[in-house]
Amino acid sequence: MHNHINTEQIGMAVRRNSLRLTVSTLCLLIVVPAADAQTVSGSNATSAPYQLRGTSEETSSTQSSSASTLYGALPTPRPGGAVTAPAEEPDAFGATSSTVQLDAMGNPIQPAPEDLTGSIGSPSNLSQADQDYAASLARQNARVGTVDELPLAPLDEQSTVPGFSFGSLTLRPTLGEKVIHESVRYGTTKTKRTYSETTLSGTLESDWSRHSLNVDGTGTWQKNLSGTGTETPSANVNARLNLDLVNDFTGLLGAGYSYSRESRTDPNAISGATTQAGVHELRASIGLERNLGILRGATTLEITRRTYGNATLANGTSVLLNDRDTLGAEFTGRIGYELSPALVPFLEASVGREKYDQRIDSTGSERSSNTRSARAGAEVNFGEKMSGEFAAGYVLRSFDDSTLANVSGLTLDGELNWSPARGTNVKLGLTTTLEAATTAGQSGAVVYEFDSTLSQQIRNNLVARLGATAGLRDYDSGSGRANQRSYGASAGLTWSVNRYLDLEADASYEKTREAGGTDEETARLGLGLKLRR
Repeated sequence: MHNHINTEQIGMAVRRNSLRLTVSTLCLLIVVPAADAQTVSGSNATSAPYQLRGTSEETSSTQSSSASTLYGALPTPRPGGAVTAPAEEPDAFGATSSTVQLDAMGNPIQPAPEDLTGSIGSPSNLSQADQDYAASLARQNARVGTVDELPLAPLDEQSTVPGFSFGSLTLRPTLGEKVIHESVRYGTTKTKRTYSETTLSGTLESDWSRHSLNVDGTGTWQKNLSGTGTETPSANVNARLNLDLVNDFTGLLGAGYSYSRESRTDPNAISGATTQAGVHELRASIGLERNLGILRGATTLEITRRTYGNATLANGTSVLLNDRDTLGAEFTGRIGYELSPALVPFLEASVGREKYDQRIDSTGSERSSNTRSARAGAEVNFGEKMSGEFAAGYVLRSFDDSTLANVSGLTLDGELNWSPARGTNVKLGLTTTLEAATTAGQSGAVVYEFDSTLSQQIRNNLVARLGATAGLRDYDSGSGRANQRSYGASAGLTWSVNRYLDLEADASYEKTREAGGTDEETARLGLGLKLRR
């Protein structure tokens, strides 16, 4: 009788325990999938404490993604809606049930093999310092939208024309065609013409793991459509190869060619010629650079060959100018001191020799000369806001002929790119060169040239341009010739129809004045297309 009562009590306890397990399982099937669905939808409230204050919604999402990648993925449900049931509380007999994985139908899922290598805990198990570090790895400077919430313009990289690929080289050509109306007043004579101008330009760039090659060139042809005037073709090509050598040395190899036609306002132009002489110039250079901590050193040797074509008179007679052909060499050394990555003052000195093919020219003078110069300046680099360099110095040229006076003067050189605001760019340039003379008894002049350009992006595909130029030919006092001055102004618009085609319109005015000489004024108005690839 006693044993029978114990057996019934035990049976009733087992049935109550089984009923309790069944109710617990049903509760898990209802509650756990709802919680997992909330986690998948991104509404988990525990993600909020990991966001940095002052960040945008996009940045916070990126930070959470970075933290999840660095410290392990956040818990997500298994495919098919599988969930993991937590361990139950001990029952009346002190026993607990093991963790069981159930699918959406309530069937148990076989557990995956145990990860013997271990895993990094999720962000919820990390300290606040580790969470802040993970968030700091995310992007902090996301692009800021416009005030009126307009679509952001494409990045410059996305708007760059692709070009043509030749292995590791990329060619980006440009073809421009313009129709220009020109009006010229030379002294009391006034001429007009309408001509077409075709310009072919391009760049060739390398994409090598070491070294780099860059070639750029442009060529311009003119064809008169109506009126009278002199066609002035031009061309310019430059190539530069940078070689990464040992011990932080960089080798520089350069080559170039240019062609231009002398203007009739040039002091060496042939008076009365209908077509002035063409000037061919070949250049080759070799250099070496090295950075020694805060010191920067560079040396360059440049060789220049200049030849002159014939001038044509009104009666068709050609005038030979080969007595002006020269071969020159110049060696330049520079040392700079890096006060900061944005400012590097430098000192530069150069010596050169220019030798004429004919020792004595048509005027009976020996014009071969030696040149020495020194400059001091600074390089500036403030990123996209401002970059360039400027320098001032002194130059002296002495001739083999003792009857010719030396040419000397102050030198001012520099180039500055400045962007005061997004879409606004200012470019300033200043150069100083020495110019030889061909008139008997004259040595030459120091020539200063200044140019400036202001461009403003009015719309995403519309850019306005303004330009100004100035020039001065400073003759030596013993030449008996007055200094020559020139001025110029220009304006233009460029409308980008698409990334490959531009429509351009521009106007310009130039004036050259010289006391005792003939003044010249030139006005141009042009309209054209530019095709890029």
